[in-house]
Amino acid sequence: MPSSNFATGSKNNVGTSAAAIGTASEVAKKGIQIVSDPNNTVVVYIGDDTVTAGSSAPSTDGYPLQAGDTVVIPVFHPSEVYAVTASSTATIHFMLI
Repeated sequence: MPSSNFATGSKNNVGTSAAAIGTASEVAKKGIQIVSDPNNTVVVYIGDDTVTAGSSAPSTDGYPLQAGDTVVIPVFHPSEVYAVTASSTATIHFMLI
């Protein structure tokens, strides 16, 4: 039986409180690709559990994703990756690779 080389998921309602994009039971083999939904009207910031929406301090400001932007990060556990917005809500999609 072939094993899957990737898995996909999404996180709806990313809001003004940082939240993990996945669970501890999910594990990537090489990293995680994250895409900001093309219909988002706000910037999504990606980082660790201290991520902020680009307005606090350089050490906690997240990596900004505009609608449709993509980033690949070399992290194996999506539970260690957090997303937040400055206002409103947004959706992100991810692929564990």
